[in-house]
Amino acid sequence: MIQEIKFDYDTKFFLKQNYDVHKGSCISYQVVEQNDIHKTFGGFPNSYTENNTKIQQLWFTKDVLDFDSIGNQLDMEVVTISSILQPPGNVITMHRDTFFKINQLYPNDKRKKVRANIYLEDWAPGHLINYQDENKDWQTSTHWKAGDGFIWDSDHLHLSANAGMKAKYTLQISGFYNK
Repeated sequence: MIQEIKFDYDTKFFLKQNYDVHKGSCISYQVVEQNDIHKTFGGFPNSYTENNTKIQQLWFTKDVLDFDSIGNQLDMEVVTISSILQPPGNVITMHRDTFFKINQLYPNDKRKKVRANIYLEDWAPGHLINYQDENKDWQTSTHWKAGDGFIWDSDHLHLSANAGMKAKYTLQISGFYNK
């Protein structure tokens, strides 16, 4: 399932955080956990390295954010919330969301797991997300406004690129879908 959303929230809270406290790369686990995707597309390119797949991700707790209020707006039972700063010149390679933390906390829960991916600032040139729609056709998301986004499950491959000149900020809210 995939659904376009408009998140009504003060995104400035996330933008003023100190993203320098965490820097990492997604490829260390994607190369191992999602190699079935890479095989479909001819293998994982050697040109992706930890130097061009950097993200700076922050995690928030229920003590800092009202998970229930946020979840009510998105029709979700929220389990995790994080925000990502993607520096210019970096990509998050093609992947599917596997909901690692939810599966770790709720290993036997069969409810539908989803992630809301929300843009925290208006679109800037070079910022994009490619994703598979319901028909497995590839779409490109650009020209968004702060608060625009998608809710999707693990069935949709996607990737993110910042080929622009300024940081790209997104919010990831994961949990169980209430619909």
